[in-house]
Amino acid sequence: MKKTFSTKQLTTTALLLALCIIFQSLKGLSVYLTGSAVNCILIIATLYCGILSGTFIALVTPVVAYFIGATPIMNMIPLMMPIIMLGNELIVLCAWMFRKKLLPLGLAIGCIVKAGFLWLTVWYAVLPIFGANLKQPMIEVVKANFSLTQLITACIGSIIAWVIYKKGIKFYENIGNR
Repeated sequence: MKKTFSTKQLTTTALLLALCIIFQSLKGLSVYLTGSAVNCILIIATLYCGILSGTFIALVTPVVAYFIGATPIMNMIPLMMPIIMLGNELIVLCAWMFRKKLLPLGLAIGCIVKAGFLWLTVWYAVLPIFGANLKQPMIEVVKANFSLTQLITACIGSIIAWVIYKKGIKFYENIGNR
């Protein structure tokens, strides 16, 4: 087991975080584009660079989204930030735990666990406790975005990440070895 974080891992993590921020700034185009891209990047960072990389991006992206205003619900209920962080971390952990064997199964489990966690916490804890001042249309949008939409974007991101990983792992491992 490696005990250091290599320059290649650090550089790749930084590039993936930058790419994630670019996609987050495009939130107005489609939550399906942004959410799928973020999930894909979380998984790619984990598989190529390790659990620290995936976790770092999982924790930083909600903070960035808050400050660039990419997620209006976080501006109204800042408590959403740690909830989203935990949801992101769940898909990262599943990718990490299943990376050596049964990766597609691990990614499927990660999608379900992430979406289920966000659905349960947002619908049954965050909105009832902290969403009293939200208008009904906003509550419906939040409920839609933190249920089936999360499952769909996690699945799309996982499929894309799995294809990229299977096609690119040998190339990535050889970078810097010449």
